Amino acid sequence: MSNQKKTLQQFLNDLGARESGGNYKAFNKYGYAGKYQMGEAALIDAGYYRKTSCRYNNDWSGEFLGKDGVKSIQDFLNNPKAQENAQIIFKKKQWGYLKAVGAHNYLGLIINDVLITPSGLLAGAHLKGAGSVIQYLNSAGKYIPKDGFGTSIESYLKQFANYDVSEITGKI
Repeated sequence: MSNQKKTLQQFLNDLGARESGGNYKAFNKYGYAGKYQMGEAALIDAGYYRKTSCRYNNDWSGEFLGKDGVKSIQDFLNNPKAQENAQIIFKKKQWGYLKAVGAHNYLGLIINDVLITPSGLLAGAHLKGAGSVIQYLNSAGKYIPKDGFGTSIESYLKQFANYDVSEITGKI
């Protein structure tokens, strides 16, 4: 059995499969959209969307900026290329957030039998944000945040541990 890490493209494909079954048109009951189930805050970070209020409730009442031709939530759902572009931009932002809270200092540690890796951290941040990831890490796995469907950060840290995401993180 090979110890070779999976590629960034495999990471994205697997994350999209986990989030929506790979369905670019998916839209869940919490207002998360597309293959990666991105919300308003994610699309703001990716440069596709602007909201006048600071309340991110995924009601999509803000303004789409026309990036990649996306002028509405429907345009986003109908544009796989825009979703892929948005996800790469968002993952780079998320890595910056993870570093800002110190999550990268836990790389290589094992918490609750889970090896902490860059790809795992990115997946955990995708699920619940960098703040929840660092809470998990700082608690040594005693505090395990979950999303609205009951999926835990720990499950994402484990499932997505073995990918080469150096195109996002740079050399570590």
